[in-house]
Order: sequence, then C-alpha cells, then structure tokens
Amino acid sequence: MSGRSESVSLRNIWSLGERLWLPASALVCCALAIACGAERWALAVYVLSFWHYGVYALAYFWRAVPLPRFKSDAMLLKSLSLCVLAAVYAPGVSSLASVLVVLSGFALNIAAARAIGSDRTYYGYELANLPAKWSSAFPFSLLPHPMLTGNVIAFCGLLLDSGFRQDWALLAVLHVLLNLSILAMEIYGRKGRLAGMLWPLGGLAAWSLLIVVSFSDILPFALAVVVANAVFGAYLFHRYTRMPVNRS
Repeated sequence: MSGRSESVSLRNIWSLGERLWLPASALVCCALAIACGAERWALAVYVLSFWHYGVYALAYFWRAVPLPRFKSDAMLLKSLSLCVLAAVYAPGVSSLASVLVVLSGFALNIAAARAIGSDRTYYGYELANLPAKWSSAFPFSLLPHPMLTGNVIAFCGLLLDSGFRQDWALLAVLHVLLNLSILAMEIYGRKGRLAGMLWPLGGLAAWSLLIVVSFSDILPFALAVVVANAVFGAYLFHRYTRMPVNRS
C-alpha cells in the first residue's frame, strides 16, 4: 500500500481541494463567536458580507484556478453574503419601493446570468478559454454589464428603506462600491500578478482598517476579527495563486 496514496500531507490539509465550505464554516463560527462575545452582531455581518468580491479579483487577475472550483467558491461566498443581507434587511423592512427596487435589481442580474450561462458568468473566457461571445439577448440588448448594474440597483434600493438606511447604510454603500470596483476590473483589468496582489490584499487591508475604526470601542474584538480575516484571506490567496490549473 502506497504511503503517498494513503497519507494526507500538510499541503493537502491547507488546500482542502474543492471543500471551501469547511474553512468558510470555520470563519462563520469564528465571526459569530466574536460577535456574541462583543454583543455586537454587526461585527459578524461585516466579516461575512464581502468575500466573494475577493475571489472574483483573485480569479480574474491570476487565472490559476479551475473554472468549476471558482464557480463553486463564488456561489458559496455570494450565497453567504446574501443570507447575511437578508437577515438584516428582511425583518424590519417597511418600504415597498425599496423591496421592488431590490427585487428588480437582482432580477436583472439573474436574467443576465441566464442569457450567457453560468460558465461565462463566472469568467469562463478568462479561466477556461471559452471562445469570446457577445450576447444580444435581453438584458444585454438594453445595457452593458447588466449583472453588475443590477447589483448596484439592488443595493441602492436597500437605502430607500429608512430603517435599513439608519442602521446599515455603510453595508449597502460598501456593496455598491465593491460592485463598481469589479466593473472597473472587468473593463480595464487584465491578467497580472501585480494587480492580482494589489487588488485583493489592498482591499483586505482597507477592510480591516475600517473594522478597527468602526469598532474601536471594542478594540480587542475588532482585532480578533482582523486576525480571522487575515487567516481566511491568506487561505484564499494560496488557493487561487498556487493551485495547478489542471487540478480539481
């Protein structure tokens, strides 16, 4: 019996293959524990809301991850973000206009994804060398980049609700800014290691600084969140920059 086939190396433990849900679950538990200890659930909300933007940047600039892995990661982390968003938006929403704008924005996103298919939605051209294809189907017939435009509309719609705006305006604004940054990346960006380091690592640093400043009154808990962010961010960086392309 081969020791190589039976043993689990430290590298394999670190990479965890396709099972991003394991470290993601650890991050969720850590964020909830810190938020519970601090009695500030907003800490968990901000920790868990933005990771999918990071994997978009890592995948786009490095192009060293298999397409199925990126699709799985992106859908998992975006689902986590949307669940967190629903948890803070849905219970207290009081504006019908807000709900309609939010639903319209996300409907535009979904329609665009259906028009081009999931592979091209998740950078199939960049990661799997799919042939270039310009869609003229709705909603691409109306405007360019309808997925990101739909996201921006939806997150702006959140701000129409006065209760949400009072408590979570920063959350919606950050989502809008990050969607605009991904839009800029897709328009002007290209494959490159320097950009692939500066965008995600710079974003993580700015995010950590924002948490420390926003929660300076509970600084030990804010610093614990920063450490959790750094560990999960390092894991994602390794996952997206060191994995062989042909490994699944």
